[in-house]
Amino acid sequence: MEYAFESTGGNLSVRLGGRMTHADYKGFRDILGRILGDRPQRVVFDLARVEFVDSSALGMLLIVRDAAIEDRREVVLKGAAGQVEKLVRVAKLHKYFTVE
Repeated sequence: MEYAFESTGGNLSVRLGGRMTHADYKGFRDILGRILGDRPQRVVFDLARVEFVDSSALGMLLIVRDAAIEDRREVVLKGAAGQVEKLVRVAKLHKYFTVE
């Protein structure tokens, strides 16, 4: 998994790419650390370049979301396509994230 951050006006965008799997736990810890450190009002996970997400990565996204929500931050999933979009729909992630 590749990831990069962009911070603007109280928002933190996390651009993700490649395959998101259990092997990416360190990357998710870095993302969580950035969210907790920056304390943005809104966190946007840009999934446009993500090709695959396994169940472990989905669980890690939910852990990151839970930590952000605890601090009253909005968490958004944006740009999912293909298999990732199907997973977002089948897993009913709209119940846990704002989906754009």
